[in-house]
Amino acid sequence: MKKFTLVSTVFNEISRLNATIEDIEKQTLKPNEIIVTDAGSTDGTFEKLQNWVITSDIQIIVLQQKGCNVAQGRNLAIKNASNDLIVSTDFGCRFHPDWLKSIVMPFDDKEVKVVGGAYSVIEEEITTKAAKANFLLTNGYKTILNDYFIPSSRSIAYYKFVWEEAKGYPEWLTFAADDLVFGKVIKALGFKTTFVNQPYVYWGRHSSGMAYAKESFRYGLGDGEARVNGRNTISNLLELMLRYLLFVTLLLFAVNCVNAFMSSVFFLAATPSFLGLRSYYYAFKNWVSLRSKKYHIGVFLFSLLVIEITRFNYIKGYFKGYFFSTIDQRREAESLKQILE
Repeated sequence: MKKFTLVSTVFNEISRLNATIEDIEKQTLKPNEIIVTDAGSTDGTFEKLQNWVITSDIQIIVLQQKGCNVAQGRNLAIKNASNDLIVSTDFGCRFHPDWLKSIVMPFDDKEVKVVGGAYSVIEEEITTKAAKANFLLTNGYKTILNDYFIPSSRSIAYYKFVWEEAKGYPEWLTFAADDLVFGKVIKALGFKTTFVNQPYVYWGRHSSGMAYAKESFRYGLGDGEARVNGRNTISNLLELMLRYLLFVTLLLFAVNCVNAFMSSVFFLAATPSFLGLRSYYYAFKNWVSLRSKKYHIGVFLFSLLVIEITRFNYIKGYFKGYFFSTIDQRREAESLKQILE
């Protein structure tokens, strides 16, 4: 089996760090080296990692670069890696014991240069209404590994020269989308990629609706700065506008229901706006398949609110990133566009 380095970034993850460390120590295939970049944690995360260096049989290097973004943290860890094969994740996640083995084994095929892994959540940890609603909206966090799938850096492996040819993770992005852009670039460069279908990495999810709203804003901001996912953003914006047009039209229809002529006008105006209920329809389909005592009608109704707050915040973030990015970010986004085309 090839030697490999596990790299990650971390910031204030003390509440989840013990479980992450335990899962890594229980891997059936342990990394030859672990390098973690701490972005300046203030909750004891950095100290916990330093203690892990002493107690673990694995060679562990803990770096700290206060205030660094995720891309800077990943690049710093990879630069210091002594092995050619890199496995990336996010500390704070949980891992099946066979995760590292599953994502490294495909490299026995010398043609394979990148391996992307599916990921999910630990369903038993989904306890709040907001978390249940998001579970429902993602259809149980099922990862569809098709031609459109871009591996997340919470579960990906690649050779160091792949990272070099992709010019590393994009440090010019403010908060998010670094792994999306990196994944799109390595895909555009044509490296042979294979996937691990079994979701062996478990993402720690938020407990409140406000946290999902903030996350959506960051995702939108990163996508806007990178000028990616534009079509999807426009589609979501049109859907949102049609949905609100439908709500207003139906309200007017109800107010004017005694007037036969006006009622007909409002009804005809509302008909195309029903396309704005697309997300509601998919949420309902997911709820029908997941419906249980845990995922009851109240969770479904709350999921509709989550759709609104996450969609609105993503679009707000996207437009801020797109129209208010710096000159350097615009220059980098233009270079990225040329690569992806």
